[in-house]
Amino acid sequence: MYIQKIRIKNYRNFNDFEMEFHEGLNVIVGANNSGKTGLLHAINALNDATITVDDFNKNNLIQFEKLYKDNAPAIEIVYYIKHIISIDDISDESIIKLIPFLGFKGIGDARTTDEGKTNYNVTAVIKSVYSLDVKYIEEYRKAVAPIKTFDEYFIVLNRFVSEHYDWNYTNGTGSDTKATSKDARGIFDIRFIGAERTSEEVSREAKREIDAFSKKLENATELDKFKSDTSEELKKLLSPSLNKLSELFESEQNDIGLKKGNVSISPSIRANFSIPDSFVTEVKDTKTDYIVPLSYNGLGYNNLINIYMLIRLNKIRVGKEFRILCLEEPEAHLHPAMQYKLFKYLKKLDTDNELKQQIFVTTHSSNISAVAGLDNMFMMAYDRTLIPQDCVNQSLSALFDISGEKADEEKADENELKEKREAKKHLSKFLDVTRSDILFADKVILVEGIAERLLMPCFMEKCGYAYEDEHISIIEIGGKHFEYFIELFNGNALKKKVLCVTDNDFDWCYENVGFDSKENYIKEIPSHIKKIKSRFAFDEFKLCTQINGGRTFEDELFLSNFDKKETAIALLKVALPEVLHPFIDDYGLDINKWQSHIQDIDGRSKKTINKFLNLYNNRIDKDKVPDEWYQRLFFAELFLHYASNNKGDIALAILSDFADNDIVVPSYICEGIEWLK
Repeated sequence: MYIQKIRIKNYRNFNDFEMEFHEGLNVIVGANNSGKTGLLHAINALNDATITVDDFNKNNLIQFEKLYKDNAPAIEIVYYIKHIISIDDISDESIIKLIPFLGFKGIGDARTTDEGKTNYNVTAVIKSVYSLDVKYIEEYRKAVAPIKTFDEYFIVLNRFVSEHYDWNYTNGTGSDTKATSKDARGIFDIRFIGAERTSEEVSREAKREIDAFSKKLENATELDKFKSDTSEELKKLLSPSLNKLSELFESEQNDIGLKKGNVSISPSIRANFSIPDSFVTEVKDTKTDYIVPLSYNGLGYNNLINIYMLIRLNKIRVGKEFRILCLEEPEAHLHPAMQYKLFKYLKKLDTDNELKQQIFVTTHSSNISAVAGLDNMFMMAYDRTLIPQDCVNQSLSALFDISGEKADEEKADENELKEKREAKKHLSKFLDVTRSDILFADKVILVEGIAERLLMPCFMEKCGYAYEDEHISIIEIGGKHFEYFIELFNGNALKKKVLCVTDNDFDWCYENVGFDSKENYIKEIPSHIKKIKSRFAFDEFKLCTQINGGRTFEDELFLSNFDKKETAIALLKVALPEVLHPFIDDYGLDINKWQSHIQDIDGRSKKTINKFLNLYNNRIDKDKVPDEWYQRLFFAELFLHYASNNKGDIALAILSDFADNDIVVPSYICEGIEWLK
């Protein structure tokens, strides 16, 4: 049994929100204030129904004059519960719990037969509404009628919520038959573990198991006998002291007037201890065997023990209760390697169908998302552009659904399905700890290499877009396989802006003779760019590439700074061998002087520079394009040649050795950043 879907209205960030879940592990990721914590609390509201005025959606409350003058605001949460009932399993008592919330009209359609076994795949719907008692509606209307400001309204609403609001439960399948809170809250055993937790959380949850065990009739009888026997043993052990007390009380009780009232004092021993309070969790050192209380252990390992015990305590009472664990930010206090290993273990349990409970995890940890698996993950965001504002979500399993049924529904062609399969396969392998950050961002910048990744925050600052003020992830793809990562956002309900900064990789070397024509550079669209643009046409995606002669980030950066001679020369000296620095100092960016003094250069450098001089001299646009344009290209191509094998070092040198105002940001990157704002 598990919560298959939830619908939330007017609760916290949620205006009218709906989300579907998996039976086992559900990992929910997203930026801060995207609604993740609110979602866990909405799930937990089926168990802990505590609500305050601050749980109401403020975007709606602020419109009280329009929405809530005649009718008081209400919170509505609907839980859709899936369960397979086997008529052969007489130990499954779940049908009794679900009866108040089942729609029996469709029960026949839920019947399936497999290998002679008959099952019913039923859906129960619990509709829970937190609303004002109808007896107080007139009083509410009179109280809010004269109110003009939100602050005044909030104070009045707080009084009504505190005194006259309560939960009401009905069958949500269409009958609206009323149910008791006991009916609704008794279906699941829900455990909520918040982000701010201590070692006490471990003991509390374990004690609940011990307490439940001790209250069973057969166990309670045995425990009562154990307490009685323990009392007798303690009496024997403490008899000398008990005898002394008895003699004292017997000799002096009349002196204080007890005998007159037919009362006497009789000392005894009763082992009247609490079974749950007797439970302790201790930590044993595996090398020296000493034991310390859990509270004396480090927070990280305590957190790990806490989570592990909560997950595995279900084995104590298998099948007796349907469990849900809501776990907020399990990464708290955990070393990244421990986060990774814990969720690798969780994923294995889920894959092997050994979780035996539904688990909801919210996280900001890329270590967790890297191992959790695409099929277990959901992305959330708070979309302020919606009217009214609301949370949105995207199941990555649904996003990459390549089943035949889905394909038939959407009439997807085989090529599209193949692309989705390839993307999912690639992401499953390469959505590592670094790249998983893409899931938590509000906006995403995809770049090819390390140089762009290192310099992009600096470029954003220069373009008036502070990197640290936004939840932006800059992801280095390490090649041209952008399509796999873009697929994460193609049709994604979150509608994140995705900027793709790629190289056009135009080959300037024309038949090993000279530079190709500027016209061909401008009109030629590389195949990888054509493919990306044709495949991804959604509004939130933009692709930018070099446009001013460069074929990669490095040569375009040089071309963009060519007119700032000091900067261009400094860039050239960063890339070219130190032996050439005196030559650069002497002749600057004057190509004629480079040609006339080429003999001053020794070794392999002369051969390399001659190669690019020949390309310049034999360019096919010699009579159409001014020399100056190709002179720039000569130095840019030379810079790129030497920079190609140490792009990261050059980027770091630019960050450390160049002042902010020394570098001109390439126009194609400026264009992309401006679009991203």
